[in-house]
Amino acid sequence: MNIQEALNVFGLTGEVNQAELKKAFKRLAVKYHPDKNPIGAEMMKMINAAYEFLTNNIGKINQFQSQNEEDVYNYSDEIESVLKTIVTLEGVIFEVIGNWVWIRGETKNHKEILKSLKCKWAPSKKEWYYRPEEHKSVYNRKTHTIEEIREMYGTNGQRKAKGKKQLEKTN
Repeated sequence: MNIQEALNVFGLTGEVNQAELKKAFKRLAVKYHPDKNPIGAEMMKMINAAYEFLTNNIGKINQFQSQNEEDVYNYSDEIESVLKTIVTLEGVIFEVIGNWVWIRGETKNHKEILKSLKCKWAPSKKEWYYRPEEHKSVYNRKTHTIEEIREMYGTNGQRKAKGKKQLEKTN
């Protein structure tokens, strides 16, 4: 995750200080509280990772954020939409690590849906992933195992999608 990606999780632009960051964090924490939102636990993993990253780099935020308006968008809204679809796919297991979503399990039947969500296939890991569009690593082609990625970015586990039938029962 870089500074711009973390800012996009909160939808923040311009001069950002600790108070604004904390306010944005609280707003998203209320919106995605696991008791209020079925995908809240997954969203909070990403929000917590972005908040921790920005807090640790608070002095660098304004120096390294993009000045290009096209680079700024609300990634939390985007990923919420993706997760709401993924959670309905029967037999699919997904995990939010940093601001990426890793998808495994019975994905073959859902290949076209995953492609329509702009998920990409990672042949070396045999898993699908969804990531911020601006995160195109042209300079770092080192491959990491999923365990190394979990260790680097933190996660508290994977979640099995309920599928449409089971999701309707819980709503």
